[in-house]
Amino acid sequence: MKLKIITLAMALVMPSFASANLDFDLTDMVPARPGTSVENADNVVMKGDAVAGTDASQAVAVAHQALIENDEDGIKMIQVGSGTGILSIGSVSYTSYDNINATLLSKRGAYNQAYLVAKKQLIENMKGVEHQCSNLVSVSMDVIDTGVEGVANTQTNQAEACKESVSGSLAGFVTFDVFDDLESKTVRVSLISTPKTRQQISKNTGAIAVTTEPNSIFKQVVNDIRGGVLPPVGAKVLTHAETGEVIVMGYGSAIIRQNRNKSVANKLRGAAKSQSQTRARSALLATMQGEKVYWQGSFDEKQMESAQQFQYDDPYMKDPQQVKVLEEDREMFLNQMKISDDYSTLAKGKLPAGVSVKSFTSEDGYWQYSVAVYSPSLEATARQANKEMQGGSTLKGSSTASSKIKAVGGVNENSANPQGASGKVSTTEEL
Repeated sequence: MKLKIITLAMALVMPSFASANLDFDLTDMVPARPGTSVENADNVVMKGDAVAGTDASQAVAVAHQALIENDEDGIKMIQVGSGTGILSIGSVSYTSYDNINATLLSKRGAYNQAYLVAKKQLIENMKGVEHQCSNLVSVSMDVIDTGVEGVANTQTNQAEACKESVSGSLAGFVTFDVFDDLESKTVRVSLISTPKTRQQISKNTGAIAVTTEPNSIFKQVVNDIRGGVLPPVGAKVLTHAETGEVIVMGYGSAIIRQNRNKSVANKLRGAAKSQSQTRARSALLATMQGEKVYWQGSFDEKQMESAQQFQYDDPYMKDPQQVKVLEEDREMFLNQMKISDDYSTLAKGKLPAGVSVKSFTSEDGYWQYSVAVYSPSLEATARQANKEMQGGSTLKGSSTASSKIKAVGGVNENSANPQGASGKVSTTEEL
């Protein structure tokens, strides 16, 4: 309902935009970066979370930069002639340590959390939020008067507790941009859902008769990766240049832990490859089939203010004849706030036949990337091969000198911090 209202409102504000025959064909659009500016945005109007324009490229650029400049997570609705797109940005900070493994793990964890934040915001916009709040204020006064003097104690207690939750199925979105800001040690993940991406995903089910050669598919996938950026998380949709066949790619990554022992280092590299491949398949499944997204956030705040002029000798008896008058009023203020955010996603199902996983190592050797590729051509080839086929130790280490592992400390603002994935993931013509 919210989406329809915003779309209608923008159409009323600028009827000429709604009548334009445009698509989300955003070939020249460049993601916003801190300190940059979007030029030639005269034909774009922004009102609240909605952006509308005659040029889709400018509209997305303005929406992206508006979120960056405000230094906040959130969404923007992008309205052009072909329909409404939704841009969602999530950002999370990380910490650098003396141990490069810890720095990279913190960074990848930040990418993953930012990815979840962006997905949560998409569901929140589409499905709404379940909300529950309670607010309690308790005021008390204890006054004692004698024939000689009078004293009083006052106390105000406040308790506020709120819970919100979001849940729903999400599909038809792709990773638009990722960025690692080394100065602020913050990573950002931008997701976008457009009429084109939603339509491509909905049609991309089951093997169909296509003529695209598998080698041609992988050649285009590799060229696309080399020409763009391989994100740590997410998925994208690629259209074959010659046949128009839709190719869906799921991305996965893992940190290649460094170790001074070569044998251990090789095993850690193998573990990273396995992790990244599993994550790539999960991202592919979530994009093609959809995934359940859950979020629950809450805060609990308690506050107490008091003014005390006397105290009981026995606080349990509270006998007014047994009190001690304080020489000076004792005033107290205490506030405690607890906040929690719980994110979870669930992708469950069976990937179609023909899914192929390709793995790559970053140039600096710290990241292991994998991309799981699906297309109807690959599925058809795999099913045909299956049809033809139907016809026809535990390692023990020696003890050495050792020391207790150090788990406390290590934070170092000036430690090695290799640049994380940063760049446009989906070319704008794919959106």
